[in-house]
Amino acid sequence: TMPKYRVTASIMFSEETDARFSERESLLGGYHLQPGSQNIDNQIFVLSSWPLINRTLDGLDFETDYYIRGRIMRESCYPDNPIRVVFDTTQWVPYNLEFTVSYESLSTFRVRVEENDLVALDTVVTFGKTIPIGEGTFSVVPMPNYYEVTGRGQDIHFRTTHREDLIEVYMNRLVVEPVFRDGTIVMVSLQGTNRQKDIDFLNRLITEFISSNLEQKNYEASRIIDFIDAQLVNVSDSLLITEERLQNFRARNQIMDISAQGQQLIQQAVRLEDERARLQLEANYYEYLAEYLKNESSMEAPVAPASMGITDPLLTTLMQELSDLQLEYFSGHTAQRSLRQSQLAQQLKNTKQSLQEVLKGVITANRMAMQENESQLKNLNAQARRLPVTERQLLGIERKFNLNEALYTFLLQRRAEAQIQKASSQPDNKIVSSARASRHPVSPNKPLVYALALLLGLMIPSGFLILSGAVSDRITTEEELKLLTDLPVIGHIPHSNLKFQTAVLSDPQSVQAEAFRSLRTRIQFFTKEAPSPVILVTSSIPGEGKTFVAVNLASAYSLTGKRTVLLGFDLRRPSLSPDFNLDNSRGISTYLIGKDPLEDIIQGSGFRNLDIIPSGPIPPNPAELAASEKSRALFDELRMIYDFIIVDTSPFGVVSDGFNQAVMADANIFVVRFNKSMKRPMLETLSETRQMGIRGMSILVNDYRSGRGPYRYAHNYRYESFNRKNAKTQQRQEKTNGFENIKVKTGRQKAGVESSY
Repeated sequence: TMPKYRVTASIMFSEETDARFSERESLLGGYHLQPGSQNIDNQIFVLSSWPLINRTLDGLDFETDYYIRGRIMRESCYPDNPIRVVFDTTQWVPYNLEFTVSYESLSTFRVRVEENDLVALDTVVTFGKTIPIGEGTFSVVPMPNYYEVTGRGQDIHFRTTHREDLIEVYMNRLVVEPVFRDGTIVMVSLQGTNRQKDIDFLNRLITEFISSNLEQKNYEASRIIDFIDAQLVNVSDSLLITEERLQNFRARNQIMDISAQGQQLIQQAVRLEDERARLQLEANYYEYLAEYLKNESSMEAPVAPASMGITDPLLTTLMQELSDLQLEYFSGHTAQRSLRQSQLAQQLKNTKQSLQEVLKGVITANRMAMQENESQLKNLNAQARRLPVTERQLLGIERKFNLNEALYTFLLQRRAEAQIQKASSQPDNKIVSSARASRHPVSPNKPLVYALALLLGLMIPSGFLILSGAVSDRITTEEELKLLTDLPVIGHIPHSNLKFQTAVLSDPQSVQAEAFRSLRTRIQFFTKEAPSPVILVTSSIPGEGKTFVAVNLASAYSLTGKRTVLLGFDLRRPSLSPDFNLDNSRGISTYLIGKDPLEDIIQGSGFRNLDIIPSGPIPPNPAELAASEKSRALFDELRMIYDFIIVDTSPFGVVSDGFNQAVMADANIFVVRFNKSMKRPMLETLSETRQMGIRGMSILVNDYRSGRGPYRYAHNYRYESFNRKNAKTQQRQEKTNGFENIKVKTGRQKAGVESSY
């Protein structure tokens, strides 16, 4: 990962008000053209707005990115770009395509585009020559360090990004936040892999921000001056006309002055006419403002009321609010802060409606003031009629002249103030610190990465083991087994690598044979009072080794000289006949249906004192046969012939056939195999045995791995899917080393025995 650096700059918004202009008298008051009236939140929004970033990118050639690819990462060439690519923007531009430039000669280069669906390009051209691509063209110009870069055998890559996409990238990367909660200093920052590029962008951004603020102030001042100039044109014409009439009247009537009474009337008239003129200016402004509010699409703020000497507090406040909202609204982009934009649009609408209501009131007040002024002028005219005719005529002309002169002077004064304001305008903001990059990368944090890597290296294996143990439903330890059931553990059969299932008979000195001898001894505690005990071996699911246990337990009893018989009572999946090469055409199933007598289904095992009764052909109704009265009669007959009867039955957790034999058994051995037996099936099976009152239950742990000794027991016990309503059977015959259904495992798994389950 390329290291990322943080680049920061800071700006301070001014809070001081220029002492030369009070808020009441300032022509620019209410439009944030005076320092101290701006909203910091609005300014923060403007700093990261679409128009300002677009204006910033106008002065930076960032649309085309030049870089060199390494083995793992790519490195930007900025600011020392080895080439400059010029696209004809009036035509189609291949945005987001990677181009590769390779050295060919001092004046030529090879340019190519990786395979894509849009364009295909791989050609050698001269520098500066127009290169066609798709429906557009471009040219490549070498920079001074081009030959240095290509001389190292490195290719130069470049990619062009659309301006709008680039603006979105910087809007998402840019962070603007106040330094202090109640302060006016904000921090502007970026995080990126190219420090110089981000420094140049931030410096340009804050420069454009300050410039745009000053330009906005000057623009508003110019609009006020233009408005006053338009008023001056009309007043100037009236002043020239009245001045000429006054001079002509005096020359024609040879009168230069009027009486004291006339002078007094003129002074009163001038005052009233001056008031009337100002009221008319206000009326003109109100008319202008009403037309402005009717224009919904106007993007410009209206001329400030103070420019016409209007100081109505409610009107001024609403105009300030309107200016704030317009500044924030038109600083955003249609795709930027869509929710905020819609809120601003609604606020603008509400503010304009409020202004229209207030405007109706001030227009009414203006009309009433003009009517009062007109009434006073009528009274004054009535007094003037008592003067001599000539003096009365001179009085009227002088009154109009003085009025126009006073109004003209008033407008000139306002214009001068606006020009002074424009000339002395200063930005509301100033740069506290230019952009600078952090000395050390902010990401990746190498010490933290190394520490996390070490921690994860320790936690992942441990977590995997813990999680697998917590999530897995398999029984893995004897501690788990003891938590699941309170049944006694009668023994442990070690893991075996033997290639045969008859471990006790084939290798009497093995660890497994000794384990079965120990099991034989412990079973006496369950069967000591039972003559010719019936010992049943079962499990919850296939693959746990119950047939292996039954075969070797029967073998262990036969070695003591006791007549022992092994019954294959799994009528659905015959499993004993392959181990002893028996004839499975006759067996328990044919006996239960009355086809064969008992003496015909008993077969010798080839070993002394051990007989086998296979399951026989698979019947269509194994559950019914297992539950029949003849099944009980079978056990009664066998008790009269044999000393020990070992029963290999179907798994309790799969089918219910074995429960019928378990009720008749003196000892029931439930086989559990670590990392194979499932907790839920075992618990459900044991719960059923308790409900049915099955006695003499004990647990035998199979495939026990203690980690000591050379012997390890392994077998793969497979049992096809059954359900109690629809039993499906399938026979597989696999012959290996002279035994059917015995598979030899190789490699790390080593050799192991697999029964027919």
